[in-house]
This record gives sequence, structure tokens and C-alpha cells, in this order.
Amino acid sequence: MRSDLQAIVAALKGSGSTAILSHVHPEGDTLGSALGCHLTLKALGKEVATFNPDPVPKNLRTLPGAAEVIRADRLPRPFDCYLVVDATDPSRVGGLLSEVPAGSLVINIDHHISNTHFGTYNWVDPEAAATGEMIYHLIEEMGIPLSREVATNLYVAILTDTGSFHYANTTARTLRVAAALIETGVVPQDVATMLFDQREVEELRFLGTLLTRLQLSSDGTMAWIEVTRETLERERVSRDALEDLINYPRSVGGVEVAFLFKEEDGAGVRVSLRSKGQVDVAAVAKAFQGGGHKNAAGCTVVGSLPEVRERIFQEVRRHFTRT
Repeated sequence: MRSDLQAIVAALKGSGSTAILSHVHPEGDTLGSALGCHLTLKALGKEVATFNPDPVPKNLRTLPGAAEVIRADRLPRPFDCYLVVDATDPSRVGGLLSEVPAGSLVINIDHHISNTHFGTYNWVDPEAAATGEMIYHLIEEMGIPLSREVATNLYVAILTDTGSFHYANTTARTLRVAAALIETGVVPQDVATMLFDQREVEELRFLGTLLTRLQLSSDGTMAWIEVTRETLERERVSRDALEDLINYPRSVGGVEVAFLFKEEDGAGVRVSLRSKGQVDVAAVAKAFQGGGHKNAAGCTVVGSLPEVRERIFQEVRRHFTRT
């Protein structure tokens, strides 16, 4: 790991231009990590551009540097270096790597155990709570002082991927990094307000409607919420309103695995999975070409919502049996 990190530092310092890529449906960790790198390289006088196939979610649009994220399905031109953060494989950044010239320098920094090590240099640390935690150590290794703007992005990355520090991936190392970021000038209350206290009344009413549809398995070990395309269109709320919705079925006492089933615009269903430890949901998602962590994962499955739900449940039950 140390040699990979040092090689990455040398590559970033030596590259004239860098494209930073983050995964589709961006959330706090991938965007916070990307923007932390973006602002750091920009401060070094490097030519840097950050791309994502999807728009920045509403609650992250005030992150330092967020206005510089370029929404694109393809890169506009070649770069000396391609830095991919928080993505398990090239497909996770949409088509952004599809036309990269052969032999290009690709740096892959990620904390998912399912990462495919697709880069020229790969630094994958499943023990890290968030990719943002790794980016903190990257910048430290580069010998560059942290600005408050960079620290804010990394704090958001860590805060969101640890569920505000109450998921099992929160470690002493994670908290030490968070403390160092706060010492740099991050104000936790301001970050929490930005992330969690900017909802619209319509979104809360929509949440109330969805919670009345929360379902529980007969043995009480699984809970889930389903969101159809028709529901989203009728309620006229953005998909940002679904952020963190899965935490509600996860919070039910006795539940070991929680799900959010969301019909996509095409023929598929986006499935988010959360576990309290008995089931490795990353392994479940992998069976459907998805990925993630042991306790948090996701995948997109082609089929009707009832069909997809039953297939997912069958796979989860297989993993319950193994424990």
C-alpha cells in the first residue's frame, strides 16, 4: 500500500493535466473526495478538471468547488492523468473512461473491497471508512497543508459514509482524521445543516407517504421501501428526496437487512442494501453485478419490481443460511 501511495503522489505531482472522475449518482464520499483532490491540485498550479455523468445533488451544491464539477458523458479531450475516486470499476464512472487512449495513466483510489484494481496505480484500502479518509492521507503524503475548503469536502466524505459516525466502519483512525479536519477549521454544525437541514416541506410530506408503505418480512429480519416511477412522477419530487431513505427501514428493531427498491427510467430497478452485520450485502450485490461494502451496497437489476424484489430476497436468504 505504501509504495502505491508514493507512486500516486509522484504521478500527481508530475502530471501537467489531471481529470478527476467520480461515480454515477454522486454522494458525499465520491464528491467530497473528488473536490478535495481538485482544490489541492489547483492550489499546486496544476491544470485540473472534475467530471461526473450526473448532476451534483441539491444538498451538496454548496460544497467548496462544487460549481466546478462538469457534467459530461464523455471527456472533452485527453489528459495526462485520470484520477478515479470511490469507484469499484470503470463502469461506475459511466462512459468517462471509455475513450481514454490506450496506455494512459489511470490512478484508482477506493475503499470498496469489491474494487477490480483497474488502474495503472491502485490504492484500495477496505479498512478505510471512506475514500475521503484516504484522500486525507494522500494530501498528507504530498506534504501540502490542508485548506479549510479541502478539509470541509473530506469531512463531508467521511461523515456521509459513516452515517454520521454510527456505522460499524467508524474506527479510531476515522475519528482522528475527522478531528484533524475540524482543527483545520471545519465547523461540524455548519456541515450538518448543509447536509441534513435543508429539506423542503414537500419532501417531508413525500417521506411520510413512503414510510406508510414500509414493509417487514414475516420473521422481522428484513424491511424495505419501494418507490415506483409513477410515484415519483405523481409527487413531482426529485430523486434527491430519496437520499438516506433506506436508513428508516434499517432503524427498525430486529431488522438485519434493509432495502430500498427504486424503479429506474429504463427497464431496471435500483436496489440499495444495508446490513447490521449478519449478511454481507456486498456479496449479495455482486451476484447482480453490483458492489459496495459488507454493510452497505447496491446494484441495478433488470426486471419488474416484484421480480427483482424476489430475486434479491432469495440471494439474501442464501447468505443468512451461511452465517
